[in-house]
Amino acid sequence: MTTSTLVQFGRSGFVGRFTSNVPLARGVRVIVRGPRGVEPGIVLCEPGEKFAPALSTEGDLLRVATPEDDSRTEAFPTREAELLAEATATVGALPLTFVDAELTLDDHLILHGLAWDACDATPLFTELSARFGLAVRLLDLSQTAVTRDPKPVAEKCDKPGCGSEGGGCSSCGTETGAGEKKGCSSKSCSSGKVKSADEMTAYFADLRQKMEQAEATRTPLV
Repeated sequence: MTTSTLVQFGRSGFVGRFTSNVPLARGVRVIVRGPRGVEPGIVLCEPGEKFAPALSTEGDLLRVATPEDDSRTEAFPTREAELLAEATATVGALPLTFVDAELTLDDHLILHGLAWDACDATPLFTELSARFGLAVRLLDLSQTAVTRDPKPVAEKCDKPGCGSEGGGCSSCGTETGAGEKKGCSSKSCSSGKVKSADEMTAYFADLRQKMEQAEATRTPLV
């Protein structure tokens, strides 16, 4: 019976779903065939039905890693360093640099590259493939996903409309009996809470406006 298994592979720690004939325990070293070629990986877990639709199938889990596989991959780092140095020296005037290299078990060389301007490196990779006797491919690090911290969520009290105008409690929509807006009566939105940058900007803008109004109506002492 065919099953799906999540496998971590590649030096960058990619995770993909691979089809397998047998379930395998977490941590088992395996050989997979995916879009990058045939390479080693580590079993993580089964994806679970509710997550399966969000995960594309990367390829097939071929086998548990053998001593022969281990012997080949143990020799990779030395050769990868040599190929990386030679590829870097061949870049020439292209706005591109290589920072790492990975070999696969089916004779692919994946160069981790960073470009600081648009360029066509096709002739370079054609030359390197012929020189090395390998299928040389690019992993463009400038195109990989970047995780950013989520934007802070503005703290609000339980009063209706609090923060609806973008200024936190300074623009709280709670109304007095006279129909005018006032600040949050509980003070919970500004006491002991970490404000976001947007909230702080709104707060100080409101404070400055009040100070200017007070200055305009102040009666000089002399």
